[in-house]
Amino acid sequence: MNLNQLSIIGFLGKDVETKTLPNGTPVVKFSVATKRSWKDNNDEWQEKTQWHQVVGFGDGFGKLAERLVSGAHVFIQGELTTREYDRTIKVQNGKKPIDHVIKQLVVELKADTIRILDRSSNGKREAAESQTAEPETQEAP
Repeated sequence: MNLNQLSIIGFLGKDVETKTLPNGTPVVKFSVATKRSWKDNNDEWQEKTQWHQVVGFGDGFGKLAERLVSGAHVFIQGELTTREYDRTIKVQNGKKPIDHVIKQLVVELKADTIRILDRSSNGKREAAESQTAEPETQEAP
């Protein structure tokens, strides 16, 4: 048996970025911060923030995009994925810069579920919104 499933609860670092694949499938991308706190040897509190890149494919996530704004508290569940792409950078060669292509590694959480955990302004809990991605065979550009 194998299982690749990751669950995180955190806050969006910036508003969601929405794109559309050539076949019309909406793609949402955003970053989520999680924080870990602990007491060090001097009995002082320390904390570390970890950033997670999230991608979601499908109409359900496209409809949820307007609520995925900077600072939103979210629960994300899905598969940890990696992919590579070619990135072109400028490298100085004497007085003239030249283009150099490097392989860039991307580690991201491919979401199956995105649930917004924010409370409404009147203090009552909003109905938690959850979207499940439809299986997709294409990767984000």
